[in-house]
Amino acid sequence: MADPRELQRKLRSSEALRDIVTAMRNLAAIYVRRAEAAVGASRPYSDVVETALGVLLRRAGLGSPPAEPEGRCLALVFASDQGLCGTYNDRVVRAALEFREGASGQMEFVAVGLRGAALLRIRGAEPVMSIRSPTSLEGIKAQVTEIAADIFETYLEHGAARMAFVYNAYEGMGRSSAQVRTVLPPSMEGLGEGKRKEFRAEPILTAPPRELLPAMFEEYFFIQLYRALLESHASENGARLISMTAAATNIDKRLLHLTQQFQTARQDMITAELLDVVGGAEALRSED
Repeated sequence: MADPRELQRKLRSSEALRDIVTAMRNLAAIYVRRAEAAVGASRPYSDVVETALGVLLRRAGLGSPPAEPEGRCLALVFASDQGLCGTYNDRVVRAALEFREGASGQMEFVAVGLRGAALLRIRGAEPVMSIRSPTSLEGIKAQVTEIAADIFETYLEHGAARMAFVYNAYEGMGRSSAQVRTVLPPSMEGLGEGKRKEFRAEPILTAPPRELLPAMFEEYFFIQLYRALLESHASENGARLISMTAAATNIDKRLLHLTQQFQTARQDMITAELLDVVGGAEALRSED
């Protein structure tokens, strides 16, 4: 027969774990909603920057900057610093390694997120740089400028010809998919060729195009990095929300099972005590 005291201890531990999981689930839901709103708010500005850069390149007679298929590529892998988010990190690292296998030139990784860096090392792909991933919207806003500067410095130091982002693109509450997107050099197809229809007029550019290009490239890279961080943050917490919801369901099932066991053990103990009392009374009556 199970010890009721041991079962009661397990019940208290499971209830405490359920409280923690519920708190984490609620916090993840809040983070997802906030990040979802931030992603939506960043899209109009991103469209304007991409459209303006496309206009500048066209007016400067440059077109799409030439890509070097055989050149070195720097791939940024956006993962997380924290766990309990299901297969979120595994999916993005797997996509990065598949991207490297299909690439014709040399590729090096920059890990944004310590867990992503650890997974890359385990799979034999040592990143050239590892950056802690911001864990909140406030952290993203505070760190994105510094992260952008560090990444671009690494890009120049390694003589890379291309830069790609590998991240979990946010698709909705608890839904995301690993995506690989080439950011540098930008292509005219991705620079507002389809977005210009959404604007009544092209952006007004008063300075000569070639003077504006360096600043516009910097702004373009900044907004692309900012959006990738936002989508990764939303996807990470969406995955954590799903994981915590599943964990809460499993804990509830365990609590129900433990409660039934405790009630059965307690009833057995009461029955055994009653039988002892009845047996003692019968023995006394026989002696009399």
